[in-house]
Amino acid sequence: MATTKPTILFIPGAWLHPSTYDTFISLLQDSSFPTTYAAYPSLDPSDPANADAAADTNDVLEESLFPLIENEGKDVVIVMHSYGGVPGSAAAKGLSKVRRTQEGKRGGVVGLIHISGFVLPGGASVADGQGGQLPEWVKENEPSPGLTLPDNPIAILSADLDPLIAKENASRLVPHALLAFKSPAPAPAWTEPGFENRLAYLACAEDQAIPKVGQEAMMQGTGMSWVVREIVGSHNSPFLKKTGEAVQAVEEFVKGFLSLGA
Repeated sequence: MATTKPTILFIPGAWLHPSTYDTFISLLQDSSFPTTYAAYPSLDPSDPANADAAADTNDVLEESLFPLIENEGKDVVIVMHSYGGVPGSAAAKGLSKVRRTQEGKRGGVVGLIHISGFVLPGGASVADGQGGQLPEWVKENEPSPGLTLPDNPIAILSADLDPLIAKENASRLVPHALLAFKSPAPAPAWTEPGFENRLAYLACAEDQAIPKVGQEAMMQGTGMSWVVREIVGSHNSPFLKKTGEAVQAVEEFVKGFLSLGA
């Protein structure tokens, strides 16, 4: 087993301000995981007309993942929340640690961890993953054309949180590009042999944004084997309430990946 923990590349979900994840990332770092937050164009976009899932994937790959692997030779575990599962899992394509070791290269992606996130086949959009259209609580073309915001975000994203924490988090939400949800997802890495037994999912049992039945259906639809743990909480609970439990789950997932070797 590796003596140095792999770097965590964290891919955020839609609408959530980066500060949402501060405690989660801090606890990962306290657990000796070097951790990097990856931004992407569709979150609070400067140009929503060009902020699609492919652009997000390219940005995560070129600005965050590839430099860690190719320039620094790092072993990386990608942890993805919600929509972040789309660009995160696609950016890892061709970069598994298993494959790069076989090619005589340093570094690589050791495993993929989704936290209440979208697991979509290539060519399917987030809207496709929800029956062909976005749920009614996603306000399209708000606050301006090409953008989205969640309606009643406390109930949808943070129903189990302390009311003051939920309200404060809701006040910091940022717009997300509509195109990101309606454009096809690039092909994901989890179809590749290098990620066999290296896929993990932390489910949120009380999630109103991506209900548990939907989380389970997406995993089942991949035809792949997933290591699954569950938190009894809302979409944001792993980061704003049950953060220690979420970090512990990440620790256990990573330990399982490392036990497989390269």
